[in-house]
Amino acid sequence: MPETRHEPGERGAARRPRHGCSSVGRALANTTGLPLLDVGRETAATLGTVPELALVSIPEDHYRRAEGATARRMLARAADGAVIALGSGCLDDDGVQAALAQARADGACLVHLTATPRRLATRNGLDAPRSVALGNVHQAFTRMLREREEACARVGAVVVDTTETTPERAAALVLERVAER
Repeated sequence: MPETRHEPGERGAARRPRHGCSSVGRALANTTGLPLLDVGRETAATLGTVPELALVSIPEDHYRRAEGATARRMLARAADGAVIALGSGCLDDDGVQAALAQARADGACLVHLTATPRRLATRNGLDAPRSVALGNVHQAFTRMLREREEACARVGAVVVDTTETTPERAAALVLERVAER
């Protein structure tokens, strides 16, 4: 997700849906003392809802436009020093890609958080029994994950798997991997 920060030892994170961008970002901010800029939370607030309901209560195209605008605004502040929790949904936005390229050029480290599809399905509530009227939700989710995985891999210089870890341990792994670079 990219969670991004500037100056030596900066952090960033691109994530597939619901695998810890906000929680790992919060743990990373707590550890480093940097402010957390959470794109999902801010986007939901801008749209008058909460992150957990944003994609249910707001049409997705409207949400994605607002998310892209929020991400561009937050990435423009990366040089001030922050952890930016950036979900993978806005990585198709050309302006976000340009802002990420600028953040990298300015020395930000972008971190790609991963998890197994099964873990992500559980985190997203997709392992619950569903009506057949919904179609093959798991297949659609897996296809989306593959597409987003490619986008995240293009931007994240550091990769941390969150499948079997806590946000605090994932934040520690981010710091370790960034220090190794």
